Amino acid sequence: MKYFLLFFIFLSLTIEAKLKIEISQGSKDLPKIAVVPFKSNLNEGESISSLIQDNLTLFGEFKALPKEEMLSFPSSEKNFFNRDWKILNVDYVVLGSLQENNSELIRIEYFVFNISLNKLILRGDISGKYSEKEEISKVISNRVYKSITGLNGVFNTKIAYILNPSKERYKICVSDIDGSDEQVLFESEAPLMSPSWSSDLKKLAYVSFEKGFPEIYMQDLFSGDREPIKTLGLSNSAPVWSPDNKKLAFVMSLSGNPDIYIYNLRNKKISRHTTHYGIDTEPAWSPNSKKLLFTSNRSGSPQIYELTISSNRIKRVTLDGDYNARASYFPDGKDIVLVHGNNGVFHIGTKKLKSRFINTISKTTLDESPTISPNGNIIIYATKNNTQGYLAGLTLDGKSKFKLPVKLGSVREPAWSPFMN
Repeated sequence: MKYFLLFFIFLSLTIEAKLKIEISQGSKDLPKIAVVPFKSNLNEGESISSLIQDNLTLFGEFKALPKEEMLSFPSSEKNFFNRDWKILNVDYVVLGSLQENNSELIRIEYFVFNISLNKLILRGDISGKYSEKEEISKVISNRVYKSITGLNGVFNTKIAYILNPSKERYKICVSDIDGSDEQVLFESEAPLMSPSWSSDLKKLAYVSFEKGFPEIYMQDLFSGDREPIKTLGLSNSAPVWSPDNKKLAFVMSLSGNPDIYIYNLRNKKISRHTTHYGIDTEPAWSPNSKKLLFTSNRSGSPQIYELTISSNRIKRVTLDGDYNARASYFPDGKDIVLVHGNNGVFHIGTKKLKSRFINTISKTTLDESPTISPNGNIIIYATKNNTQGYLAGLTLDGKSKFKLPVKLGSVREPAWSPFMN
C-alpha cells in the first residue's frame, strides 16, 4: 500500500522543552515481543525494525526481546520456525524485509506470528520514500498492534498542550505522540488555554487572553491563519470540537453567568443550551455528537451532568465525591474519564455511565485535564511535582504508567488528536 505523508505547517519551528515518554512503572507480566531486524539490500532494514520496536514498547505494553538473545533471524514465512521462539517464551514475532525499488523508493514486506497459536496473524506490505521511514514505521506499528490487541494503534497520532517556559510566556505546542516533531503553534505573553482538535485534524481551537479577556480562536494548522469566534466582546472559554466537525461547544458568560453554548461552524450561529444560575463549564462531546458532558456547581459542588442537545434535557451523572470535573467520553460512549476529588486531593477516575461508582486510576494527588487515546486504551493527564507541571499517563489495564516530563518550564492541558486517516 502506498503511504502518503501528511505535513503540518506551524508558525514556529523551535521549542525549548521536548516531551519524551519515560516508563515509570511497568508490569512484570507483559507480552514478550521479538522484532527481528528486517532483511535489507540497503543495510537499513534494522533501522526500520528498531523504530517499530520503539513504537510497540512506547507505552510499556510489551516487553521486547533483545536482538542478542534471538536464536534466528528469519525474514519471511519460509525461514520462520516457531520452535526458535517458543523456547524463548516469546509471545509474538515481527519480521520482514526491505527492498529498494529505485534511489528513493522502498517496499517493505512484514509478518506477525502468534507463537502460542503457531499462527501467522498478519501479512502486509507498504511502499514509500526512504526519507519517510519514521512515518512508514508508525503505519506498520499500528497494523502490528491491531493484529495483536484488536485495537487500532495510535503511533501516528499527535498531542497538543500548553507550555509555560516561564511565568510570563505561554505556548501552544503540538508533537507526535512519542514526543518527536515538536512545533509551536502560537505563543503569547498572555495566558493560553484549552486546546481542542478538529476531527479532520486541520484546525485547533483554544482560548487566548491576548486582548485582556478570554477569547476563542480557531487556527488552521497548515496556513497558521487564526479566526476568533465573534461574541460581541463577551468572555468565552473551554472550546471543544464536535466529532462530526460541524459544531464547537464552548462556555460564554452572559451577565457574569457561565453557560454552555454551541457555535455552528457552517452558518456561524450561536445557540444557548443551559440557563442555570450555577456555573456550567467544561463541555465534552459524545462520540455521536448528540450529547454533551459538562461540569456544574448547580447542586452545591462541582459535578458532572449530561445534556441531550436536541431536547436540552439534563441529567446528573456523578454522585460520589465532593468534586467531579473535566469529564470526557470514551470512544465507545459508554464510559467517561474525569477528575475526581475528595478533601483537596484530585485523582483521575473512570466511570461507567450506567453505574454510580467511580474507579480511581491515578496515584498522584494534583491530577487534572485527562485526555483519552482515540483507541480508548491510554489516558494522559496533567499533574505536578512541587510547582512544576508535567504530563503523566497510564494504560487502562493498569500494567503500565509513564511520564512525559519537560526539561524547562511546565506543561499542562494535554489534548490527544483523533486518528489520522
